[in-house]
Amino acid sequence: MKVSSEIGELTNVKQAFSFMATEINKKTRVQDSLMDEDVRLAEADDLILIVEADDLETAINAMDEFEKRIILGSNKQENNINSFDSLPKTIEQGLEIIDGNIAVISVPGTYAIVQAYNALNHGLNVMLFSDNVSIEDEVKIKDYALEKNLIVMGPDCGTAIINGTPLCFANNVMNGNIGIIGASGTGTQELTIQLDSIGCGISHAIGTGGRDLSKEVAGRTTLSALSMLKNDVKTEIIAIVSKPPSPSVAEKVIDAVKESGKSAVLAYLGSTSRKVSKNIFVVGTIEEAVAKIHALSKGLNPDEAKVLYERTSFDYLNSFNLQSSQKKVKGLFTGGTLASEAKYILTGVESEIIDLGDDEYTSGALHPMIDPSNRNRFVEQAFRDENVGLILCDVVLGLGSHPDPASELVMAINNAKSHSNQEKIVIASVIGTDKDPQVKSQQVRILEEAGVLVFPSNQYAAEVAASLARRLQGEE
Repeated sequence: MKVSSEIGELTNVKQAFSFMATEINKKTRVQDSLMDEDVRLAEADDLILIVEADDLETAINAMDEFEKRIILGSNKQENNINSFDSLPKTIEQGLEIIDGNIAVISVPGTYAIVQAYNALNHGLNVMLFSDNVSIEDEVKIKDYALEKNLIVMGPDCGTAIINGTPLCFANNVMNGNIGIIGASGTGTQELTIQLDSIGCGISHAIGTGGRDLSKEVAGRTTLSALSMLKNDVKTEIIAIVSKPPSPSVAEKVIDAVKESGKSAVLAYLGSTSRKVSKNIFVVGTIEEAVAKIHALSKGLNPDEAKVLYERTSFDYLNSFNLQSSQKKVKGLFTGGTLASEAKYILTGVESEIIDLGDDEYTSGALHPMIDPSNRNRFVEQAFRDENVGLILCDVVLGLGSHPDPASELVMAINNAKSHSNQEKIVIASVIGTDKDPQVKSQQVRILEEAGVLVFPSNQYAAEVAASLARRLQGEE
């Protein structure tokens, strides 16, 4: 997906994309004008590369670069396989090269479970990036992993940090004594980067998949991860981030946390904050979770830790010329967890929060963290909506994400402004660190120079949007 985005940005290339040639992919991803006999005859195990360009020479050159990056693996240095001519194509070939203990699987859901079983049978833990796996298969594969004393992270698990190594969509953060269990990818990213910003490091961040705390899956991966972190000498504090779990599963998790004997903060987004025991807390936002973890790690009173960042009373409305009709907040998010947190904070405010990473918007398209073009279109639509005064966005950095998402957002804002006679307030938070390839401080500078109001956490940004909206709606 990342390579597709990079090739698509080459001069005179209209679009570039790659996918496995399953029937559903061919139906949803290939326009009629690009469908030819080769694509029709391709089978599920075939990789399709498509480039559309202004001229034949550009298309051929782009396709050559496409093949170089994907098939030949031009980034051999990064993959530590300098002595090999090509990347392994199977788990068995990979194990001949690398003595690993985790398989990252990203194939269509129809085939993902087969590959996951194959990895488990080779003694590998599994990070299942793939989605569209049935909940019945999820339960079966996780039970099979338990029998083998292994773990399945996923399905639809996009973020993990194992022994300091970021996997898939993750950020470069410092090592430390905090073990994270995440049923949400961007929630885990926000948690890790906020901890990093206050000098707290991560021992591991173990993804579970978004359904793990449902009644059906019953926390199978979460409980396995808790057992692992309990026995991990590096981990002194445990954090869990998720949407609110099934009540019966929540009790199981709390019992397992108590049994671990370690301090813990459970960030169940939208939940009412409460103290479970002396050193175990349930909270409703990620920033409060980080504040309590910081207090626990520094020997401070976690009961009083609510936020990380002091809120200011600066009147942002005085800097903008909004009309009385512009009372609506439009949230355009690339991270589903961040969208959910913002929606919770904006309760009671006229708003529309859209998770552009949801399957509804990514079918046949790249995830907006890789290719922000879909959100760019929504930004332009928001500027044309006369009822919208506030636009709330996340800018997610890290491995796998777009190399310069701030500039993409600014370009969309500037394009939208040129076609709108209304002013809008754009509010954002940047999820990343200065150790990430995009460099957080540079991304913040790009946004602020374009007039975007940037806040240090998603919660803070959403609170500002909510406060301004209430004032516009005459409630404050």
